[in-house]
Amino acid sequence: MTEPLKQSEIEAAEAAELSLAGIDIDPAGSDIKLHTYKKSRLIGSHPKLILRDTTLETCDLRNTALMDLQASRVVIRDCQLLGVDVSGATLRDLVCINCQIRLGRAFGAKFERCWFENCDLREAEFEESRFERVSFRGCDLRQARLLRSPLRHVDFRGSRVEGIAVGPEELRGAVITPDQADVFAAAMGLRVLPMPDETTG
Repeated sequence: MTEPLKQSEIEAAEAAELSLAGIDIDPAGSDIKLHTYKKSRLIGSHPKLILRDTTLETCDLRNTALMDLQASRVVIRDCQLLGVDVSGATLRDLVCINCQIRLGRAFGAKFERCWFENCDLREAEFEESRFERVSFRGCDLRQARLLRSPLRHVDFRGSRVEGIAVGPEELRGAVITPDQADVFAAAMGLRVLPMPDETTG
């Protein structure tokens, strides 16, 4: 049986070649920090993982279960996060660029000062989450679900939002562009129609 990977061993690893695939990370010492990890893999379930002052580039975290993740001052760039589950997580000062996060799950998560840019978030589930100063720029949020998640501090400008599931009360105060207004209106069950031409007989 493989011995759990301790915090000191993680920090001593060569980041550019690190592969966490199949390694049993010790829950009591899962504090990963102060490194740039490139082309690394993380698979399986790793509850209560801690990421601090860390950069992940071109990493593969597809279908990884990271419930109750604690992440602060983290940059994630060009990573595969398809189906990742960060339910219950607290994410602060996070920058996520050019990432595949389709079908991701974040039930009951907390996002503070987070920036998502050019990310694929189609069909992602953010239900019952909290957002404080969060921006989605050039992202694809089609068919994403943000029900029971207050969005008054969320900026959706520049992102695709067709088919997004939101509640009218939760959407109050969100920042959108005029061309997104029709889409959000449709998501709330409204029909947006032009005025009839009263000059025609």
